[in-house]
Amino acid sequence: MWTREKEAELVNSMVEAVERQRLPTSRAEADVYRLTGQLLKTRYRQAAAFLDNAASAFYSAEHISPRPYPQVVADGLVSDVARLRNLLEKRMSGVSSW
Repeated sequence: MWTREKEAELVNSMVEAVERQRLPTSRAEADVYRLTGQLLKTRYRQAAAFLDNAASAFYSAEHISPRPYPQVVADGLVSDVARLRNLLEKRMSGVSSW
């Protein structure tokens, strides 16, 4: 079940990944990177490009295909895409609570 704590962990993880240029270590993480990159691409192009490129590199190295975005939600990796986008944009702009 999704909670605010789990959402906060996801947002913190994605922001930290961008800041540290940390690559994904699993398919699930790569799928979240890819989705997050799409959510950030209009306002945070560099962050979005890093996340998308990192996910693509993971898929290529592992010889796997990304999950379709609806499957990322259906598999429980993200609970609410619109809410995640809002939280990510707030955090990327320096707001640490919501």
